[in-house]
Amino acid sequence: MRKLFFPTLVLCCTLVLNSCEPKGTANANVVALKSESSQYSKQHCVDEAKERCAEFIISYPVFTGGDAASTAALNSSVQGYVLSAVGGNDQLPFAQALDSVGLQFVQMYLNDLKDNPDLIMGFSTEIRDTVSLLNNKVATIKMEGYSYTGGAHPNPFGLLVSYDLSKGAKPLEINDLVSDTNAVRPILEKAYKLSKGLKETDPLGEMVYEEIKQLPMPANVGVASTGILFFYNAYEVAPYAVGSTDILLTWEQLGPLADKKKWIN
Repeated sequence: MRKLFFPTLVLCCTLVLNSCEPKGTANANVVALKSESSQYSKQHCVDEAKERCAEFIISYPVFTGGDAASTAALNSSVQGYVLSAVGGNDQLPFAQALDSVGLQFVQMYLNDLKDNPDLIMGFSTEIRDTVSLLNNKVATIKMEGYSYTGGAHPNPFGLLVSYDLSKGAKPLEINDLVSDTNAVRPILEKAYKLSKGLKETDPLGEMVYEEIKQLPMPANVGVASTGILFFYNAYEVAPYAVGSTDILLTWEQLGPLADKKKWIN
């Protein structure tokens, strides 16, 4: 019996120490979620001096660390948007799908050049990425780009989205961010007018399509450290000449309509 005393004592002490381990220690070694920008590019020039080139440049965020499932969901969502924006095959691995689109883009330019040897302008597709907010509660991504394959002007496109990291990187919608969209609408409409150089009393129809009587909530919304971001793509509510529109409604402007503490540490 004496021979068992020391091992038993060690075992008991170990059990006591483990039972007294502070809550959360098990997660202490989890690497914090972070992001870095990655880029894919494909270029082919027939006359670089005259900018007769096909350029396909895609920048997108890659997330590492954090909860494995949430991080995988974030990266999958980003990749899905990129492939959707450029017409990629989402049944292929992401890198392969992106390379396939890049090669097709160059070939499209060469085919057009063959049909029209006097073609002056090059073709260009570009996406730029920004991770504007990243904490242990939410990640906000903005991706903006354009594509030009001839014509009067490039075709712009953009995405603004926040992800709830406590729910497996669930994309947040407007109803997740504000309690009453009808109460937010007049605040947003006022900010929209001011952003376009209008007075608060000016008719909204001076800047949006004639059929729009009330400014709708945009398809793209996100959380910022200072408030809620609203993003309207070109053509979403107004003609191309009006352009895309970024609006920030601060936590102070939104007051009880938005819960800052839910997203900002």
